[in-house]
Amino acid sequence: MKVKLNVLARKQPNKSLLDCILEGRGITDKNEYFSCETSPIVSCNAFSDMNKAVEIIKDAIKNQDKILVWGDFDADGVTSTSIIYKALNALGANHSFFLPDRIKLGHGLNLKELLLQKSKNNLKVLITVDCGISNVKEINLLKSMGVKVILTDHHEPPKVLPDADCILNPLAPNSLKSDLKVSEIKNVSYLAGAGVALSLAYALLGNEHPDVKDEILALASLGTIADVVPLIGENRKIASQGIKKINDGAHKGIKTLFDKLNLERKLTSEDVAFILAPRINAAGRLSTPYDSIKLLIEDSTFLINESVEKLEQLNRIRQGMCDKVFSEAVSLLKAPRNAIVLYNPEWHMGIIGIVASKLVERFNLPVFLITSDENNIFRCSARGTEACNISKVLDSMKDCFLGFGGHMLAGGFSADSSVIDIKVLTKRIFEAVCSYSENDKINPSYDIDIELDAEDITKDLVSDIEKMQPFGANNRRPIFLFTNSKVVSQKTIGKEQNHLAFSVLKDDKEFSCIYWKRKVLGFNQGELMDFAFKIETNTFNNEEQIQLITEYIINDRLSDSRMSSLKIFDHRQKTGIIDKINSYIKDKEGDVRVYASTIQTKRILEKYPAIKNVFVEEPYPVVKSLMLFDIPPSSDELKSLIVQTRPECLHLMNAQFSRNPDDYILLLCGMLKFASNKKAENVSIATLARNMGLDEQTVQILLEILERIGSINIIDIDKFEYIKPPTIEAVHADSMFEIFSEELKRINIFKDYIKSVDINTLNEVFDS
Repeated sequence: MKVKLNVLARKQPNKSLLDCILEGRGITDKNEYFSCETSPIVSCNAFSDMNKAVEIIKDAIKNQDKILVWGDFDADGVTSTSIIYKALNALGANHSFFLPDRIKLGHGLNLKELLLQKSKNNLKVLITVDCGISNVKEINLLKSMGVKVILTDHHEPPKVLPDADCILNPLAPNSLKSDLKVSEIKNVSYLAGAGVALSLAYALLGNEHPDVKDEILALASLGTIADVVPLIGENRKIASQGIKKINDGAHKGIKTLFDKLNLERKLTSEDVAFILAPRINAAGRLSTPYDSIKLLIEDSTFLINESVEKLEQLNRIRQGMCDKVFSEAVSLLKAPRNAIVLYNPEWHMGIIGIVASKLVERFNLPVFLITSDENNIFRCSARGTEACNISKVLDSMKDCFLGFGGHMLAGGFSADSSVIDIKVLTKRIFEAVCSYSENDKINPSYDIDIELDAEDITKDLVSDIEKMQPFGANNRRPIFLFTNSKVVSQKTIGKEQNHLAFSVLKDDKEFSCIYWKRKVLGFNQGELMDFAFKIETNTFNNEEQIQLITEYIINDRLSDSRMSSLKIFDHRQKTGIIDKINSYIKDKEGDVRVYASTIQTKRILEKYPAIKNVFVEEPYPVVKSLMLFDIPPSSDELKSLIVQTRPECLHLMNAQFSRNPDDYILLLCGMLKFASNKKAENVSIATLARNMGLDEQTVQILLEILERIGSINIIDIDKFEYIKPPTIEAVHADSMFEIFSEELKRINIFKDYIKSVDINTLNEVFDS
């Protein structure tokens, strides 16, 4: 895939690199940019209806009228709800909150539930957070029933607005004060739902309750960063000052979560984005958002700890489900060109959006992943590219949908399967994509801040980069470019050996580099490569060292190579040929290597000396011919094996594997008991997975089941204590056994596919 480089800045004499970077990004007011940690948050003074909203709420508090806060199930919605909840709590309000279920109710207000809340609680005031601007019918009906409505939202408003008493939405007509300057309007226009909620909460609290204000500022930074709104203007101040409050321990729940993760350093916006936000979102995606809001609003240590454990569990399951759907999606692809449109009714609505984003990253094509709910309604999450505007695609085929929405890069729809067939729907999507794609933008462009020489990389530069915090949308961590850097060394690292550590020589100076989630560099020692990277520091033996974190290899040989030239030999239906294979391998004198990962397969093959001597183990070497006696558990792992070994010939053998979950239970227990008897301190989950022919998340689920029924004790990652053998009945009775069975079924479906698929189709899978 050809990538267009877009270098934003050039080095200039008498100018610091930091000044060049900021100038390249179009930042002209450096004082405003760098004062984000100390400038006052003023958005509560920007809304026309703010005074009226405060008056309505304070009257309700005075009269002890019932106030309901209606939020949303994602991180922005949950934090927005928590912000208003905390403020109302501090003021002694008679209030409650409601968070909709993603699957059952979806985004926004639900009329049936609203009417239930109205009748059950004698509702007098409704406050919406992170939603409501499109709920014209629902809000107008509530208003006609005497309920006062304060609408806080940040989404694009429809042409006709709801008849709310107050609308606090920076994008809604007349919502902002008419006397604001252009710069002030710009500063508040990108607020997340949590930012708008913070404005209302600050206006309510005034100069009182400073501890609560610190706490909700921490929450607002979480919602702002999690919703990936631009970190400019008011958002930059909220994120910066809120992270400081998190580091000061202002929010008990957030502090507890990070304490349990043992992060012994100051937290950054990247920690909030990649550690905290996914855990908050996991609850709304897979369970109920009430599992996450407990962490944000409770003061009880017991309830907070309970919430942290629940969110950790849900996040692990979410990661496993995403990997599963991603592998299934890739295995369904043949040779995608204009778009990726895939349907599987078994996919979970809560995670297909994440997977769609990963597929866009992999293939640089617009992606539409479709599932269906219990009412046979198609539910789609779509992600776009620079070349394809998702909003325009969906709008052009709105006659197909029950509902739809989104913006240029993301969206979704629902459609009635009894009205439109999935084949017709897929055809319409492809036609719309072709109509609304810009061919000149199909090859992605990659933004580089500035090209550097070796002498530019110093601790002073690292210090200057940190001044640009907080990093996020529209203010990403700077990315630099090295050209003609010579590869010195490389090796895989990590417990699963799935990351790459390498060093390069640039201008006679050596640099340590990391490439996460990549096992092969594609360049040999002494060869020249160009790559984009971020600069970070790593502390080792109390010494701080600079590392280059690889983002992209510009002249990437692995990306440019095509696996379709691989010669595949089919022995999948042949039996009783191992003696011949042993002789064949012996004659080839090292040209042929054997992939056999599971205990069962190795036990069979170890009886044959020539075969036993050519087993491949991680990190996999480059080989001329590779024989697959086992099938890796996913498309990703199979492709990774091929990429690393780079064979000219691939022999598919008659791989055998069990479909009985009980066989895997007994095998895992046997390995753990053996390790325990041998007093082995650590047992790698990656090793267990390879020996069983499963992926790591499936083994992790089974380990958790064994711990829950008292068969083992999980001491730490890769450290277990074997206690007693389980009964099969106890394993089957555990609530997680069904999840394990579904994961095993998914792996076996992939293995069956590899065992039966036409060879030409298999070549296309590798080629994708």
